[in-house]
Amino acid sequence: MITAIPSQTTEMTTVDALWVLIQSQTKAVRKALTERLLAEQDKTKVQKTMVRESLTRAFDELHSGKVHHDARKLFAE
Repeated sequence: MITAIPSQTTEMTTVDALWVLIQSQTKAVRKALTERLLAEQDKTKVQKTMVRESLTRAFDELHSGKVHHDARKLFAE
């Protein structure tokens, strides 16, 4: 009599797979990855700050009545 053993398929998320790959790297590689991630995070913070400042200026102009009704004239030479 042949008995079938149910296969156990364990699904791994993308994050888990990346984590396993990162753990298997050397300390120098893990450090370089960390530095890149932190640099990317800093760049994102700078971009968010620029957007926030731009929107703040735009709303300030809107509320003070300095609205340009024809945006094409903003870049006229």
